[in-house]
Amino acid sequence: MQKLDSKEIDKFISDSKIPIRIAFMKDVGVPAVISLWYVCKEDKIYCATQKKAKIVSYLQKNPICGFEIAADKPPYKGIRGEATVRILNETGAHVLDLLVDKYLGEKESTLSKFLRDNSKTEVAIEITPQKIFNYDYSKRMKDV
Repeated sequence: MQKLDSKEIDKFISDSKIPIRIAFMKDVGVPAVISLWYVCKEDKIYCATQKKAKIVSYLQKNPICGFEIAADKPPYKGIRGEATVRILNETGAHVLDLLVDKYLGEKESTLSKFLRDNSKTEVAIEITPQKIFNYDYSKRMKDV
């Protein structure tokens, strides 16, 4: 497994305020993708969502996912991979605080207040990468 702390990957994912895309299987065997805010800690990726969100039940039934953290504008670069997932009930509010600080900053806003007011029912999604692939098309796309 390539670790998340390699300098190039770590800088890209820690500096980015883009969401992670998580691919998972629904109950009926159909793949789906969801975008969530993320934060990286100790070679793992953490997201938070409401305990009743469908993604939680899907990942509990099948704790394997694909993921991608990638820029939407040229030049395209990012990371993608395969991972195992755990749902952590006890750390949802803490992870939510980290996400709000990363994406919204420490200044209180209507959105940050709404999210924190509902933090009691948040769960954390702990993503442990098994394989990571990085790509950077900057050289090929230098004139785009």
